[in-house]
Amino acid sequence: MKKLAYGFFSIVVVMLLVVGCSKDTNDDASSLLRTVPADASSVVMLNVAHVVDRLGGSTDGSKIKISKDLQKTIDESQALKPEDKQRLNDICNGETGIAVGSVVFFSAARSYVTGLLNDPEKFVAYLQKETGSQVREEDGGKVIDKVAIIGNQFWYCTTGTPDMEQLKYYQQLNEKQSYASADAAPLLLDGDKAVTYVADVSRSLAFVPNAGYMKMVSSLIFNDMAYVAGSADIQKNSIVGDASVLNSDMKPAQLLIPVEKIDASLIKKFENGGDIYFAAGISKKLVKKISDLASTMMGSNAQIAASVLEAIDGTVAVRADAGASSCEALVQTSGKNFNELSSVLQSLFGLVVTRDGDIMTAVYGNKDFSGSITPGDAADKLKGAWVGMVSDGFFARDVTTVTKLTVEKKSLRLDFEAEGGVDALINAITK
Repeated sequence: MKKLAYGFFSIVVVMLLVVGCSKDTNDDASSLLRTVPADASSVVMLNVAHVVDRLGGSTDGSKIKISKDLQKTIDESQALKPEDKQRLNDICNGETGIAVGSVVFFSAARSYVTGLLNDPEKFVAYLQKETGSQVREEDGGKVIDKVAIIGNQFWYCTTGTPDMEQLKYYQQLNEKQSYASADAAPLLLDGDKAVTYVADVSRSLAFVPNAGYMKMVSSLIFNDMAYVAGSADIQKNSIVGDASVLNSDMKPAQLLIPVEKIDASLIKKFENGGDIYFAAGISKKLVKKISDLASTMMGSNAQIAASVLEAIDGTVAVRADAGASSCEALVQTSGKNFNELSSVLQSLFGLVVTRDGDIMTAVYGNKDFSGSITPGDAADKLKGAWVGMVSDGFFARDVTTVTKLTVEKKSLRLDFEAEGGVDALINAITK
């Protein structure tokens, strides 16, 4: 018996993400949330109705019409297998029976991807053809390998096999039992975002080995870190995403460590360009906090090791080539313990270390390498951040990405941007 074609469901999600959905997507989203248990550790909502016009596509709720350029990219792709292209065409032509609306991923007793169906019988027939598996009638629903169908809703189990009794219970949840009544629900139902998500920190860490250390660290960095929430969206010339740490009142969780902004002028001191830039603001107060945290978690020996960092006071900036075979770091120092830090970098990492006043330079490989991003561009993109990275081709070929942590409302916010938008990303993935 063939196994379920996992790639099929991946393609479903990708297509919903990049080509749009029906006009009543928000109603679909609310309906789906009512079948997610309130104690789910994480929930991800795909909701892309507003993307349709931006991509020049259209849909009637069961069929998708994509732009000629996107169709040409798919047809000419060397990365997509012929069977994948056929599945994409089947989805666009409405051959799968899937309603082109919201899709929800959630993790509870099991993890599921769930969505609505326009034609359950067509969906069952399509799965049979794709997988070669037989349909099992089970407790009022149908099961095909990892997929369960109850009424006009499908459930794809990503962890093991579907539990039909559990799923029927989910479908009969009342308002208070479902995620629709959770404080986080409004964040998920933001109709202006392509993707929204919320993770309950405590429940999520319950599945992580040695989570006690992570809980301890989070409590030392944030006051009442209860949720991580964020979104992703497709804009005209970029794909953007964000994440924030929230407390139990769904407000930004207070940051407990001292941070300072990157000194962008240090990045501009690089003589040549690079393919990857990383920078972080590391003040003496932060070094002291790191030393204290290390001592709390691992004892006095860790504190002694952390003391090597006392030479750093300001910004650390690094540029590297695409393969990270060569890199150069500039470090603003306090002038203290410089020899100790220099010795560690040379003996442990093989770096060539020099010093010009309060700025230390550490080089690995060829110092004269160059890359596609100029120091000025990298500095502009990371200005105002505490920690950030700019890269060309790191996330996907020919796509420049910017990731940065910024202090906002006395908390931290993570922002991500892939420049070039959907066309650049699709070209990078399918070529």
